[in-house]
Amino acid sequence: MAYICSKCKKQLESHEAYEYRGAVACEDHFDEVIEMRDFERNEIIQQEHNKTKVFKGLDLTDSAIGNANKKLLKPNIEIASKESQRLKNYERGDS
Repeated sequence: MAYICSKCKKQLESHEAYEYRGAVACEDHFDEVIEMRDFERNEIIQQEHNKTKVFKGLDLTDSAIGNANKKLLKPNIEIASKESQRLKNYERGDS
């Protein structure tokens, strides 16, 4: 199997490839790929947090208030329940 460096796109053999959180790097770019993946991961964590912070402290049970909150926040609930394409790409190791 051939590997491709996430930074320079150089084709690598398995013994030349380094992997970090799903991203492949050559020896020359390993530190940069680590920084790139950590930065991307932190951005995704923040985006996912922002999608759900509106629900903090709210009643979302099947009570009268919870049902009213769910009705009012239906668009937010739908957005929060879906995995973003960016997160899917990150988990596949795409950058």
